[in-house]
Amino acid sequence: MSVTESARSVIDVVQERNITFLAASFAYYAFVSLFPLLILALTVGTLLGGKEFSTMLIDASKQFLSKEGSAIVDRTLTNSSGSAGASIVSVILLVWSSLKLFRGLVISFEEVYQRFPDTGIVEQVKKGLVTLLAVVLGIALMVGIGTVLGSSLFVNVPHIGTIASVVLLLGLVFVFFPLYYVLPPVDMSFREALPGTIFAALGWLVLQAGFQLFLGGAGKYGLTGILGAIIVFLTWLYFAGIIILAGAAVNLVVADRSAAAI
Repeated sequence: MSVTESARSVIDVVQERNITFLAASFAYYAFVSLFPLLILALTVGTLLGGKEFSTMLIDASKQFLSKEGSAIVDRTLTNSSGSAGASIVSVILLVWSSLKLFRGLVISFEEVYQRFPDTGIVEQVKKGLVTLLAVVLGIALMVGIGTVLGSSLFVNVPHIGTIASVVLLLGLVFVFFPLYYVLPPVDMSFREALPGTIFAALGWLVLQAGFQLFLGGAGKYGLTGILGAIIVFLTWLYFAGIIILAGAAVNLVVADRSAAAI
C-alpha cells in the first residue's frame, strides 16, 4: 500500500468511526482531569521540594500546553492554597475523571478497531490504571529532562533549542506509547504501536505551533479573559483528542487490521 493509499485509508477510518465526535468526550474529561492533578502535584511537590517546585511545574507545563492552557494552569497553581481539604477533593476528582478519561479512550479505541471484546468495566479500569501510571511516569520523565536542559548548566550549549525540541518529541513518544500499546482491544506489538505514537507526538507539536500562530491574532476576535482562555483551551484539547484517536487509525491501517471493517 502506497503512502497516498494509506493516508486515504486513515481518513476513511477517521470519518467512518466518528473520531471527531469521540474526541469531544476526550476533551471534556481531559479538561476535568487536569486541574485536580495539578493541585495534587503542587501540594505533594511543595511538601517535598518547597516553593521552587511550583515554579518548575508552571514552567514545565508551558512546554506542552497551549498558551491559553498554560495561563489557566498558572492561575490554578498560583491560587491554590494546597490545603488538606483541597488535596482530598483533588484525589477524588482526579481518580474519577482520570478513570473516566482512560475508560473513554478504551471504548474509543474499540470503536476505531471495530472490536468489542466482552472485557467488562473491571478490565477497562485496569487498562485505565496501567495507562494512567505509564503516562504519569512519562510526563515526569519529560518534565525532569526538560528542567535539566533548561538549567544554567546548558545555557551555553550550542543548538540547545533544537536539542530541547528533540527531547520534547521523544518525551511525547514516551507519554503516548502506553496509549497505543495497552488500550487497543487487540494484542499489540512494539512495532505495531510505534507508528501511531510517532504520528501523535508529531501532531501534538504541529498543533502547538498552529495554535501559537492562531493566538497571535486571537485578540481581534475577543478571545481574551478567563472565559476566552477556557474556550480556546477546550478547542485545543478537542483537536488533541482527534490527533490521539487518528494515531489509533494509523496503527490500524499500517498493521492492515482494517481490511475486514472498512
